[in-house]
Amino acid sequence: MQNLQGKMCVAMYEGLGPQVLPIIEKVYGEYGFEVGLGLKEKWKPGGLDEAIKAFVRMCNDNGLPSEVEMRDGVASWTGYRCPFGIENTHRPVCEALMAMDRELFRAVLGLDSGRMEFTIDKCLAAGDECCKGIFRLL
Repeated sequence: MQNLQGKMCVAMYEGLGPQVLPIIEKVYGEYGFEVGLGLKEKWKPGGLDEAIKAFVRMCNDNGLPSEVEMRDGVASWTGYRCPFGIENTHRPVCEALMAMDRELFRAVLGLDSGRMEFTIDKCLAAGDECCKGIFRLL
């Protein structure tokens, strides 16, 4: 299902241009927040390190190989398969879609808006060999 969503977002970006990116970011951010509320009850994490470990376990259990390294309260996450199937397409689409993960963690951790940052260092959509992202509390 997520592959179809990824294809739809790529098609909208290619057909309509970058003005669709804020819409993708808003919709997938809201979706991630809703998913995160459910995961908060399931995971009951004590902080970012417990939440990110549960996230990586969930990814790995669902065929999305991932790993994480925690250092000084910052989570460095690496993923080796795109859940949206948008490898070798457009980095901006990936960045918009990843509002989902940022907002998922915001909900899981009970953070106010703007208190979770997720930056993307490498991106499968841009043709990189993996995705590398940093989750940081603000």
